[in-house]
Amino acid sequence: MTALTPALVISSGRQGLAVTRGLGEMGVPVVVLAWDQQDLASVSRYAAQTVQVPQADQGDGAFLASLLALADRYPGSVVVPTSDEAVADVARNKATLSAAFRVDCPDWAVAERYIDKRGTYEVAAAIGVPLPRTVTPSDRDELAAIGADIGYPCLIKPRQSHLYTPHFHRKVSLVHTEEELHAAYDAATAVGVEVMVQELIPGPDELGVNYNAYRSGGRVVAECTARKLRLAPPRFGIPRVVLSAPVPEVVEPGRAILEALGVGGFSCTEFKYDTRSRTYKLLEVNGRHNYSSLLSIRCGLNFPWISYREQVSGELPGPTRVRHGLYWIDELADLAHSATAAGRDGRTVRELARPWLGRHVFAVFDPRDPRPFLRLAAGAPRRARSALGAAQVQT
Repeated sequence: MTALTPALVISSGRQGLAVTRGLGEMGVPVVVLAWDQQDLASVSRYAAQTVQVPQADQGDGAFLASLLALADRYPGSVVVPTSDEAVADVARNKATLSAAFRVDCPDWAVAERYIDKRGTYEVAAAIGVPLPRTVTPSDRDELAAIGADIGYPCLIKPRQSHLYTPHFHRKVSLVHTEEELHAAYDAATAVGVEVMVQELIPGPDELGVNYNAYRSGGRVVAECTARKLRLAPPRFGIPRVVLSAPVPEVVEPGRAILEALGVGGFSCTEFKYDTRSRTYKLLEVNGRHNYSSLLSIRCGLNFPWISYREQVSGELPGPTRVRHGLYWIDELADLAHSATAAGRDGRTVRELARPWLGRHVFAVFDPRDPRPFLRLAAGAPRRARSALGAAQVQT
């Protein structure tokens, strides 16, 4: 293996920055491919170069063409998609891309089953992995019966999150009545997004868990778990505080769903504990580096480096001791939401401060790599208003 083999990191948010740091710190030349003008990874000290590309998964072939245009400059480089839209585009075109690059992404036949959550849930139900009751309506006329059967409040959940979030700025829609169910369904279908109706698992943010794993040759070769303590917005958002901790209850179902889906490489599988049945229930499988990826890296499992080594030389890691008790904090998001009643969610000041006072790693701020945080801080007021607006909608 040569550490000079570049990695083309198709960046998106915190996960793109984490992958760039995880590889760059190991000496890998990282070329960040960004379509967002405010992309954080593109200003990291570990970005050897940044290339502006069209947004992935737009159906016009522009992203694929831009990636193939880099083949002569970076032949044999490792392509690492870090968002669902990038995974979708790269997976669909993996055969074409593999002629020029090493592609750190499953084939589309596999990727489609976790990008489209209906496929994930069908597989989970078939193998007995617990999940919340979920129904995909075939048309609007079925909604009333589905809502009455599942019960209110319930969720309108997109089959493909990356198609839903840009329109509604949230992952799901919470509905309390049949009228709200119809309205949320109509809004999604009006923009061409297919949705499901899902049972709401009650309870606070800290009932959520991540199972992070790396599979190769049909087996898990590295894994760790973490507890999602606070979300932005609360209940239905993305993590803002996560704690590295052993959660053995999710390891077996996590391994089972990955095997059944045929997922290789890195994945983050999300569960939530249902206090009614005393069971961890599957929420989704993300076959890409996750939002809090930097936590695993700082806990001793540098999943981007593990992926890179296998792609370049076929190496796999030996037994690794994982560091528990480390907090990951999305610093500005946590400050903004903790300033609201909904974001505090009944927590005391001491509880809110505990991650900050304990051993922690920030999602963006790093004194050794300050420019991503400076870029983030410059746009913080606008993003805070947008995030808190979404939180008010959800609550």
